[in-house]
Amino acid sequence: MHTLYIVATPIGNMEDITYRAVRILKEVPLVLAEDTRHSRILFDNYGITTPMEAYHDFNKEKVTPKYVDFLKNTGDIALVSDAGTPGVADPAFNLVRECVREGIDVRAIPGPCAMITALVSCGMPTDHFTFQYFSPKKSAQRIHLLEKLKDEEATQIFYASPHNIDKFVEEIKLVFGDIKIALMRELTKKFEEHLIGTPTEISAHFKSHPPKGEFVLVFNPQDKSGL
Repeated sequence: MHTLYIVATPIGNMEDITYRAVRILKEVPLVLAEDTRHSRILFDNYGITTPMEAYHDFNKEKVTPKYVDFLKNTGDIALVSDAGTPGVADPAFNLVRECVREGIDVRAIPGPCAMITALVSCGMPTDHFTFQYFSPKKSAQRIHLLEKLKDEEATQIFYASPHNIDKFVEEIKLVFGDIKIALMRELTKKFEEHLIGTPTEISAHFKSHPPKGEFVLVFNPQDKSGL
């Protein structure tokens, strides 16, 4: 049997990729990518000419057996996501799970991950944390989730959309009061911004600076100290 490589790629800054990742992407006979057009930009930048095929949420169930068979009988595969570390809330999990079930070797090539990048640079406790992915779309569901987190001691990490982040900040204040929160925007990109303060302060900022781009929201339910 051959090896499935889970290869981390940049979350914004094109320089954030390891020598090993580039080497593996050049050496394997096949790369699976969430969006081959998106990954082609990275590949062209590093002179990677390996054939790519699409592996995403809409075809993962259908094509996973095909790639398991490829790994058993043909050669290695490298899997990349659109950004960051594959397998963190994306379709890579499905192929990894099947490979583990089939006894196929899975090796991770470490690198960027947005939630870890946000956590280690925002000043929140890092010894115990929980990744919540994206918050629910409806306000009542978000408030219900926050209420369940009231007694949690772990730092909470969410990926956040600019479409409802202002409402989510207000809901955090409703449930927890004016605790310290961190909104890490456009990490590693040209317009990276760290918004660290109370929900009241962040909401005031949004009135003159409407939220744009991708956010990671971090807070600890037990941190009542504000700033």
